[in-house]
Amino acid sequence: MKTRISIRVLLVLSFVLVMSAGRAAAQDATLYELTENMKLTRGKVVHRVATSALVGFAKVGTPLCPSATATAAKGKCWINAVGSDRVSETTGLGTFDGNFSVVVQGDNPVDGPELVVMKGRFSGQMDFAPALLHNLPYGTVEGSFVVEQSGRKIPFTGVFRLPMLGSFAVAVGVDPVSGVPVTRTLRELFCPLTPSPNPNLGGPDIAYVDTTDGAPNGKCIDVLPTELGLGWPTVRFDVTF
Repeated sequence: MKTRISIRVLLVLSFVLVMSAGRAAAQDATLYELTENMKLTRGKVVHRVATSALVGFAKVGTPLCPSATATAAKGKCWINAVGSDRVSETTGLGTFDGNFSVVVQGDNPVDGPELVVMKGRFSGQMDFAPALLHNLPYGTVEGSFVVEQSGRKIPFTGVFRLPMLGSFAVAVGVDPVSGVPVTRTLRELFCPLTPSPNPNLGGPDIAYVDTTDGAPNGKCIDVLPTELGLGWPTVRFDVTF
């Protein structure tokens, strides 16, 4: 994520914080990006092209975790997914697609779930402009899942949340009297309503930006130890059906 913060970005951020004040919507499924392979294409328009492996879970009673599946999964439906996206570096807009499997515990109760009980594909439109163009650590998507077994199409919206170091300081201007650079931490900029550092990781203030209706709401979501992948903070993908 880029770290240069301009006065224009601060004005935009202040506006969206006011306009989106309120309660954040609860997600129906959450996935975490465990791997990503990315490249930049050459040409008149540069595109960011990436393929990622994601793992997560869906709430019981949602389209990817119906009651019968939840019973087999003992109350939790795990999701494995592989997805690709192609986003313009100029506009931040692009497309994504991939495949998913809903899995439950199979023949080894000790390791992760692996028995496939549902599978299908997903696709849609991606808006990564907040991150690519405005230095805001999130992006939004709108698309649909298609279940292979039934052909059912399930519309969804989602928010990608990029982990950030809340204590990282960036220059936001210069004091007009002293001429000294003025700095603010990312938590001060993005999360004024939750100013306390993350207490969960034993030191680093790693957090996600919270959103309401696809825009920052002035709060942070502190990253939990369970949201790390081999010690790395992971990109979080919250889905609402």
